[in-house]
Amino acid sequence: MLMNNYSELEQQLGHKFKDINLLIRALTHSSASSTDNYDRMEFLGDSLLSVFVAEYLYDNLAKPVGYMSVLRSQLVSTHALSKIVIDNGWTKYIIFGGSILGAHNMAKKSLADVFESITAAIYLDSGFEETKKFVTKFVLSGINTTIDTDFKTKLQEKLACIDNTLSIKYVELEHNGPSHDMTFKMGLYINDRLVETSIGKSKKEADQNCAKIAYENICKYGLEKYFK
Repeated sequence: MLMNNYSELEQQLGHKFKDINLLIRALTHSSASSTDNYDRMEFLGDSLLSVFVAEYLYDNLAKPVGYMSVLRSQLVSTHALSKIVIDNGWTKYIIFGGSILGAHNMAKKSLADVFESITAAIYLDSGFEETKKFVTKFVLSGINTTIDTDFKTKLQEKLACIDNTLSIKYVELEHNGPSHDMTFKMGLYINDRLVETSIGKSKKEADQNCAKIAYENICKYGLEKYFK
């Protein structure tokens, strides 16, 4: 890739790298290099994003801890971070090997990893304050502090990040009451194990209740909450 292409990306990022190799590594998928890729940087970037977003919510949002925890997860979710990469056209800079035909074939998780890796690259290049500017610009500027209530989708994405082989299904366990005023009890199964149950005035409401409980528990305790 030509150096002027990196210059264009640096301009978009709002950061001029002292060590351009950090940016190159942040853009390199493991299919292109088994050693000199973004895997380790993604680990660091994930932690940095969590700190910056938590600090911002603590300073600017007078909400209960549970609310802020869910909102933080929403802001740094696979969906949110991959959307930033796609919307800003950064996929064209990603370096990948022959096993992937193009960046458009990369999973959302991989695109989110790239964002986290760029975050780490800026931190390693210039430290805390420069990284904070980057995160503020792309993650925190004009954020919507309303929690996304589609917890079925959020749970599906969360599980995919942990292990994309995990299966999930919702099963009606029972229903009660007259036809005009029924309640439904739904069960949430992960890998055929019943992990949560909930009641709602509709199957959809009960499903969302199950997903919300499971999502919040997994965010707080990890999948070990259900699989010890």
